[in-house]
Amino acid sequence: MKIVFLVINMGSGGAERTAAMLSKFAAKHGHDVTILSIANMAFYEIDENVKFVTLNVPIIAKNVFEKIKNTLNRYIRVNAFLIKKKPDVVFSILPEPTKYLLFKKYAVVTSERNNPATDGNPKTKINVFRKSDGIVFQTERARLWYPEDIQKKGVVIHNAVSNELAYTVIPATEREKKISAVGRLVAQKDYTTMLLAFKKVLVKFPEYVLEIFGSGTDEEKLKNFANEIGVGNKVLFKGAHKDAILQIANSSCYVMSSKYEGMPNALMEAMAIGLPCVSTDCPNGPAELIEDGVNGLLVPVGEVDALANAILRMIEDRSFAEKCGENAKKILETHSIEKIAKQYLDYIELVANKEK
Repeated sequence: MKIVFLVINMGSGGAERTAAMLSKFAAKHGHDVTILSIANMAFYEIDENVKFVTLNVPIIAKNVFEKIKNTLNRYIRVNAFLIKKKPDVVFSILPEPTKYLLFKKYAVVTSERNNPATDGNPKTKINVFRKSDGIVFQTERARLWYPEDIQKKGVVIHNAVSNELAYTVIPATEREKKISAVGRLVAQKDYTTMLLAFKKVLVKFPEYVLEIFGSGTDEEKLKNFANEIGVGNKVLFKGAHKDAILQIANSSCYVMSSKYEGMPNALMEAMAIGLPCVSTDCPNGPAELIEDGVNGLLVPVGEVDALANAILRMIEDRSFAEKCGENAKKILETHSIEKIAKQYLDYIELVANKEK
């Protein structure tokens, strides 16, 4: 089967990591696999058995004329490639790139990777999903948000722990006095609440630092905010690193403060390496991963005191924290690459065969 994974780029996000994982798995199982990237960016390593094609169309335009030119180039180059390639199925990991698909002589699968109630334009996604032949939802709650015809067309498949480094990390026997977070520096992740909570943690444990791995449009704003509330010298903005999971492995606690999520890859990886994890109970993913008080702690979205108290509990009650970390590691079995990737590939094959 010829499979094309269509992406805007292969940047450092969860969708792109999923594309890298699934393409490698599909190629390993004998399929002809291509990643077609509209822009020229490759953060993740692409398997040697996967063809990586970049169309080199810029994402950012300097003016309206250039924006129109780039949009036309995307339509032309995407379809020219697909006409020549003649794939059996195109899997657009994110809904947006499906708008470039014309002259459709192949099955189209896409996915909902966030909270549909708050992410993107719902009407646009509904139109995209109605034109698609198959849809992957990361959570049941996300699937149920959509109209019944879209619900019936889709299937729920959780993310895998797709970072292969997670399977090699030996859990720390001694933990450093640091709190870690990994994620894009954008409003969705609500780092302001995390910084305010960390300020409260410092009152009792002034020797601790907060390390934040990731890049994004809010970086300077967050650095300024950290300085404004007096914690700038205790917060380290580390940037995006492929091996961030290795750098956080000996942290005392992992924190996610998001307002909303899909099925958060970074949280899953932190759980997989046995980190005591604290997360907001945001829609949709964390509550499907964390059983509060068993393999981590869930707190209400945006509540600074609750987040600070949960972090403090992980610091002060080490036996509880290590119990949570030990239980969290079970995600390596329930959400393994082999198990989840097989579910994806089986579904892609099912959709492709229906459209023949």
